[in-house]
Parts: sequence; C-alpha cells; structure tokens
Amino acid sequence: MKKLVSAILALCLLAALVPGLAEDDITGTWYLNRAKTPGVEMRVISDEIQMTFIFRENGTAELFSVLPGAESRKEDGSWTFADGKITFVNSADGTVTELTYAGGELSLESEGALMILTREQYTPYEQPAAVKAEAIDAFLGTWYPEIHFQFGMMARPDNGMAMEERSKLEIAADRMTETSGTGAVTTYMNPVLDPETGVLNTGFIVQGIEGEARLTLLEDGTMLVCGYTYGIERIRSIYCRLAE
Repeated sequence: MKKLVSAILALCLLAALVPGLAEDDITGTWYLNRAKTPGVEMRVISDEIQMTFIFRENGTAELFSVLPGAESRKEDGSWTFADGKITFVNSADGTVTELTYAGGELSLESEGALMILTREQYTPYEQPAAVKAEAIDAFLGTWYPEIHFQFGMMARPDNGMAMEERSKLEIAADRMTETSGTGAVTTYMNPVLDPETGVLNTGFIVQGIEGEARLTLLEDGTMLVCGYTYGIERIRSIYCRLAE
C-alpha cells in the first residue's frame, strides 16, 4: 500500500511539473506581434511587416522578415537557449541575434524599438464601412486622431494626452490644416469632393515633399485620412473622430 501511495504521489508531482517545463519549450514558430518605442506601442495588423522565427528541435533555425519598402528576406541558422536568452546565429555570415524569453513571449531590440514576438499571428483590423459624403460640409470641424496606421502596424499615440496637447486636423470652408502635438503645421490645398465616392481629395507639401490625402467618412462616426507621396506610396493612415 505504501508503495502504491508513493507511486501516485510521484505521478501527481510529475503532472504538476509538466506545465512548467512546457512553458520553457521555445521550439516552434514565433511571429512579430507588436513593437514598443518610448510612449508608443504599435500592434501588427497586416502582413505588410513580418518577422518570423522558427526554432527546431535539432538546433536549426530560420528567420523570415518583410520590411516596408524592401524585399522579403530568409535567413537560415542555428540557435541555443540558456538563462532565458535565445541566440540565433546566421549560417551565411555568422551574424548573431539575441532574443529574450519571458512571460511566454520573445523580445529583441531593433533600431531603438523593442520587438515582441508571440506564438499567435496578428489579428487584422476590421475597418468600418465607408459613408458617401454628399458635400464638403460633412467634413467641416476639428478632428482628433484616435488610431494611427503605418507600415502594417497600428498605434494609439494620443491616449492619455490632454486635448490641447494632441494632434488635430481642422477643416473649415476656406482652410484645412493639420497641427501636430509638437506644433508643426501642414496645410492642405485644393480640396475636391469626388461626387461618385464621397471621398475628399486634397494635396499637401511636407518637408519639401508633395503628396496627396484622401479623406473618407466611416459609419462609426470616424474619418479615415490616408496620405500618399509620389502618387502611389501610402505613408500613413489615421482614423480621426470629430470633436464634440
């Protein structure tokens, strides 16, 4: 009887230890989920930006990345794991990338940003349906950014800020200007409403670069502002809400 009880206790202890061991098993595929910079956290919402690590049980590894404006890149290598640190070594040139494992996530620093990877892929952002504006008057007012999209990532940069500190887009009958939180002003020119789509098209010049913006009203009461340069390259998208 004592031997049977001891065996059962041993099995219970082993079962209790298994989840802990499984948490430290970092083999498998890890996906870029979000990035942090001072004061801003951005979440991946499309495959426009990608960073995927695959760690195999045999010690081999793979890194696949897609960055805005660049071709996709695949790197083969090897990996080791010790003291919460993963070391990925590129087989081609010996480049070393170090990642930290904590709380079921991986992280690495890249160009001043902390990149966070998880086992789950990104969740796409579902954009509200567009509303056709019948006249430019529908856009008039002061709009404050709520969500900022850039290069396949989403952020809420103005959360927690006082209204006077936030960026804003002011649209009046004779003037349309955007003022950043730092006070920089961008003036939009020659706004024209597309009668078929209800989209407001306008031009701008920022830092000597000409561009165009397209403003679309959405059914949730927000306005989508998409900025483009050189006629084709989208530089950002912002969801704004009209001030009450």
